[in-house]
Amino acid sequence: MRECPRCERCYDDEVLVCPEEGTNTKVTLPGAPLMAGRYLLEKRLGRGAMGQVYLARDQNLITRRVAVKTVRPDILSDEDMQEGEAIARFEREARTAASIRHPNVVDVTDFGKSPEGVFYLVMEYVQGETLHHLLRREGTLSVHRTLILMRQVAGGVEAAHDEGILHRDLKPANIFIMQQKKKSGTASGDGIVKVGDFGLAKIVNQAIADTSGVSGAGPASRGIIGTPEYMAPEQMQMETQLDARADVYALGVIAYHMLGGRPPFSGDLTQLVMQKIMNDPPPLSGLRSDIPKDVERAVMHALEKDPAKRPATVGEWLEEFEKAADSEEDEDEKAGDSRVVVMAPVGAEVYVDDERHGSVGRSGRVILKSIAPGRHVLRVSRAGDTDDERVIEIRPDSSEQIIQAVLRPHASGGQLTPSRGGSIGGSMSGPNSSLPGVVMCAQCSSRFAAGVKFCGRCGGRIFLPVNEAQGSQSGQNAGAPGSINAGPSVVGYGTSGVRCTGCGTLYAAGTKFCGRCGISIGQSAQPVHVAPRPGQVTCQTCRTPYSAGTKFCGRCGTILRT
Repeated sequence: MRECPRCERCYDDEVLVCPEEGTNTKVTLPGAPLMAGRYLLEKRLGRGAMGQVYLARDQNLITRRVAVKTVRPDILSDEDMQEGEAIARFEREARTAASIRHPNVVDVTDFGKSPEGVFYLVMEYVQGETLHHLLRREGTLSVHRTLILMRQVAGGVEAAHDEGILHRDLKPANIFIMQQKKKSGTASGDGIVKVGDFGLAKIVNQAIADTSGVSGAGPASRGIIGTPEYMAPEQMQMETQLDARADVYALGVIAYHMLGGRPPFSGDLTQLVMQKIMNDPPPLSGLRSDIPKDVERAVMHALEKDPAKRPATVGEWLEEFEKAADSEEDEDEKAGDSRVVVMAPVGAEVYVDDERHGSVGRSGRVILKSIAPGRHVLRVSRAGDTDDERVIEIRPDSSEQIIQAVLRPHASGGQLTPSRGGSIGGSMSGPNSSLPGVVMCAQCSSRFAAGVKFCGRCGGRIFLPVNEAQGSQSGQNAGAPGSINAGPSVVGYGTSGVRCTGCGTLYAAGTKFCGRCGISIGQSAQPVHVAPRPGQVTCQTCRTPYSAGTKFCGRCGTILRT
């Protein structure tokens, strides 16, 4: 099958040029657009971490349109699984997802594997927009409107929990809002909300969750599946048992985003992991001035780091949130001057309908007042970054709207990122990871070269990827027992090596190029011997040096002897 890169329509392999756009088509899936002899793929709707989603027409029911999600075969494979087990697991999880029947859940109606080897799921086609697009357009929502939407989202999630199914990838991009139409044909506010992608995150895991109790055991996560901004802290730690409170946390993050304009934590994967495990989320009142204390307290209760401190079930949290929100007077119908806060990096310029409204200073925000209600074009620009240009909607009510601008370097490419609705699938480290080859022990934060199996300080076996440049600048854990602060090629105490003639950095003997300044380390470089530290120990197997008190070799796992 071929697709047009512009209009994304699907064609047979014989169609080399799109008749609508006149551009060359490209091969995307093996086989014809008619999937499994029944579902005719018409147009690609989106792309995610697990595959692609297409708008299709059911040929058995010509008038019925469905969404077909293809699943990448590589995420179903596992070196520890026997042949055929991946297919059986896919069928098991697809049947589980199809078992959920609720008005606020996107129905899964069929699944299978095409003769060409493409795994697919057939789902209800939801016409409308996602919560992700709504928040991008309006920034923040009022407390009353947030409550209306969250009631429906929580209803769908609770129905899945009643069937023993965790979602594990709840996010605004998986929440669909179907606009209701009046008899005149015009849209009437927010309509029916449906939660999609139930069970899809679990297709890459083996067990079905047990969500029957607060302390009940769930599936041990062998990797990290989900979107980091919305994931619970325990979901970011491998070999951790998950239960319904992981989804409660995600609902809390979504409510926080709806009220505050952004998730509580942001950054790259490493930063998100460390922030969520070590820090409490910043209070909502720091982002928005008109949030009632009781509402803030209910949202922050769902965001507790310790699962035991969160509400035990979705229903329990929703009851708490409803009680706090209902106690406040509904301000939605009160008209007044608009107040829109645009949050962006320092130095960014803010334009509305191509009219400059200010530059972002140290506060990280620009306040726009008295802009006419309706839709406008917002553009946030900064030298060296790609502009964030979007259509925003200024509401006629007086509630505060906060819009978080997202600026990225020009070289970032068009890949779907977590903040744009993408997911992180699989393990945090591996051959496909773009992170540098330095990892950090999840227990004591000692740093090692990628590939170690044991922490030299505490013996832990769980490691997180570390940005090497960031780590060297911050100096965190520098000189900690068992740490290798500048990668595997740096010479250690008590060993011999060579010194770069350009910047003076020490390297192990035999190094040919300086990793810091890039110059060649020729034969003229004088050998250097670094004096050992008092009490230093050296692994007798691989000769790696460590500070006093280290019990295990981080490279080979040998017990160290003083």
